[in-house]
Amino acid sequence: MRKANVKMTGLAVLLVSLAACGGDPEASEPQVAAIPGATMSASAGPAGSNSGADRQLALGASKQEIDRLYDAYYACWVQHGVPSAPASGGNGGPLLSYKRDEKKYQPAVDACADKEPLSAPELDPHQNPNFADDLREKLQCVRDHGLSMEIRQGGTDNANIWVAPETKANLEKANSDAGLEIQRQCEISAFTQK
Repeated sequence: MRKANVKMTGLAVLLVSLAACGGDPEASEPQVAAIPGATMSASAGPAGSNSGADRQLALGASKQEIDRLYDAYYACWVQHGVPSAPASGGNGGPLLSYKRDEKKYQPAVDACADKEPLSAPELDPHQNPNFADDLREKLQCVRDHGLSMEIRQGGTDNANIWVAPETKANLEKANSDAGLEIQRQCEISAFTQK
């Protein structure tokens, strides 16, 4: 049985948000159209840190809502010494600087852990017992709407929808405004209590 209180505004466009904040275009990892739900709990961070409520993304969050939270998170990185790397192909910022020297900038990232946006609980397999079924439903929905995607592992224990095959055309279609809206609507539909 799913939780009765399901939020209606969540996470489907983090790739664009992260790219705008400095994703590395030359990363060797697969390109994604949605970032796996974070498993960090609202209690993460030192005592007295921000509560999860002010950094909690809701299911179906708009790009603007996601950008607002990530802008605050990356601003904290900059305040703690992570420089904003020059843009390369439209990507730059503190995330790119971090990826170039993770060991050097990890203390700054750790200092900002209490500001890292939290994914919608519905997108966390530890909080949503129906996560696998919901993810398969989302995949079917995006495919029904013409997006070429598949389910892949996206971390230690998270799976998500990834663009596949990773052709330029498929990536552009999935990351277009229309493609992102399809993913957002499919996510809301699939992960909302029925």
